[in-house]
Amino acid sequence: MSELFAEDAALVRRDYVYIPAGLLIAGTWICKRDWTIYAAIVAVLFGAYNLYALRIVPVLKPDTFQEFELAEKTVISHNVAIYRFKLPAKTSILGLPIGQHISIGAPIEQPDGTTKEIVRSYTPISGDHQPGYFDLLIKSYPQGNISKHMASLIVGQSIRVRGPKGAFVYTPNMVRHFGMIAGGTGITPMLQVIRAIVRGREKGDRTEVDLIFANVTAQDILLQEDLDSLTKEDAGIRVHYVLDKPPRAGPAVSAMSPPT
Repeated sequence: MSELFAEDAALVRRDYVYIPAGLLIAGTWICKRDWTIYAAIVAVLFGAYNLYALRIVPVLKPDTFQEFELAEKTVISHNVAIYRFKLPAKTSILGLPIGQHISIGAPIEQPDGTTKEIVRSYTPISGDHQPGYFDLLIKSYPQGNISKHMASLIVGQSIRVRGPKGAFVYTPNMVRHFGMIAGGTGITPMLQVIRAIVRGREKGDRTEVDLIFANVTAQDILLQEDLDSLTKEDAGIRVHYVLDKPPRAGPAVSAMSPPT
């Protein structure tokens, strides 16, 4: 069990087992001392049920595709959307280590009329600290087999997922400073690591990040509000926007200027 799983499990035990059990036993001791033993038995049974019902279970299997239902689709632009998929239970998590990704598979019809299983990798923009679902930011391309398939999905339909996949796993303070370069939807794995760093500050993660995020125009920048919020919240996170076509605001405008 990873450190994140252990933290979440500890919170569940505290909020749904230890605190209710303690209150029940203490209240019975004060109001009806002779019934304390019965209160203790009830507390044990109640706690055992909650531990089972609310256990945090990672669902990913590296060698087996599983189906997850589309719960919500948020359109960002004409060819970009955020897809939210439901996990089996509200306490379920993907179990995806920071820095790794998932594989999505689908049978795609080919130009010759045959059907071929196509698999592509994506990095969720949500994390295991958000149980019950996972979010994918996907841009649909005219020749993109899986991205076009995703764009055609409607709420209630499912995708097939397996994982985790990848050789890199982020651990706090593994380096002093990350230099990152991303373009377009390539921001998703970078955002996953940056968010983990910011969440880990309270536990001593001192990693700094300089991210160069390249796009064609300011309108093409994905998740800019999220990135700007992270830089305002944490001085150790710096994002440098690079535009192929920066806004024309006079001779002083540079392609390295942050978009307005």
